Amino acid sequence: MMELKATHLYKSYNGQAVLQDWCFSIGASQRIALMGPSGCGKTTFLRILMGLEQPESGTVDGLESLRISAVFQQPRLCPSLSGLDNLLLVTEKSPTRIQQAKGLLERMGLGKDHWNKPVLKLSGGQQQRIAIARALMIPFDILLLDEAFQGLDATSRELACQLVLEHCKGKMLLAVTHHPQEAELLQAEIFTME
Repeated sequence: MMELKATHLYKSYNGQAVLQDWCFSIGASQRIALMGPSGCGKTTFLRILMGLEQPESGTVDGLESLRISAVFQQPRLCPSLSGLDNLLLVTEKSPTRIQQAKGLLERMGLGKDHWNKPVLKLSGGQQQRIAIARALMIPFDILLLDEAFQGLDATSRELACQLVLEHCKGKMLLAVTHHPQEAELLQAEIFTME
């Protein structure tokens, strides 16, 4: 059974501890919403899982066998490319995958008029929905969401969460959020960081 396990992680910035003796585990098919005050290390933990940061001590086991997909707080799209082309950056451009990408965008509430516009001409909320759709195009075992739904109105948030849930069947989901209603929409158990 797949499990991701962090044991006694320690990470500091400029001498200020952000993660201190942090232990955490998530199993196959588990959905967890990571909550806690700003600065408690939620994003730092996700960055360690993605390999963007290294802990000063402690271990993370189970990562080597996992395919990771992630959505950051900012969309991190290629601004001059269209929404559709941003999705196709992460997959083969076969007719099937192109149809899947179009279907994902449509289900995110982004119709045909959004597919070919450069994303820099779209609103922040539209860009964020494209970033979520792009993450769902990648084959993954664990999906990491770092406040992925901020800037979305209630309807867009519900659509996005529904789509995430469908793609996370049988997979791990770890979502950083400040909003209990997002945890509820994702059917995730809440784990609070001090």
